[in-house]
Amino acid sequence: MAAEVEKKEESTAPAKKGKGLLIAIIAVAILGAGAGAYFVFGGKEGAPAAAEGHGATAEASGQESAPAAHGEQPPKDTIFNLEPFIVNLLDNSGTRYLKLTVNLELTEGASSADLNAQSTQIRDSLIILLSSKSYTDIGTVEGKYLMRDEIVARVNQFLKKGKVKTAYFTEFVIQ
Repeated sequence: MAAEVEKKEESTAPAKKGKGLLIAIIAVAILGAGAGAYFVFGGKEGAPAAAEGHGATAEASGQESAPAAHGEQPPKDTIFNLEPFIVNLLDNSGTRYLKLTVNLELTEGASSADLNAQSTQIRDSLIILLSSKSYTDIGTVEGKYLMRDEIVARVNQFLKKGKVKTAYFTEFVIQ
């Protein structure tokens, strides 16, 4: 009879280990899903979304910025993210497209509110500029620098206070 009890204990031991392992895997999966949801949907409210990789400041995203810690000066410049542009390039066959995402670095006097208020006019002006370019105009590094300067000049025409310091291309695709 003692031999029968030992056989029963031996036969249930692997089943208990399997159940424990399964429970542990499920628990880790639930914790992982919760952590993923926290970072994607929750995160720290009021902080820029680092996962986006756009480098937006709190002011550019419409949020108030927190004071700098340890006596550091808060940044005087802000980054304003424009929506992506997709335009036909000037080409005889009409088959080349440009997809461009631009972030604008503003000086201290400029505000993202001014840019938001005139976003329609700014986008129209930039679409006309971009669609007047050909692949040979912007296919080189020098061409991209020239176009960057033209974008800054165009946007600065719409600002009453402050200026755009520079433009950053965060996405540049020609097809």
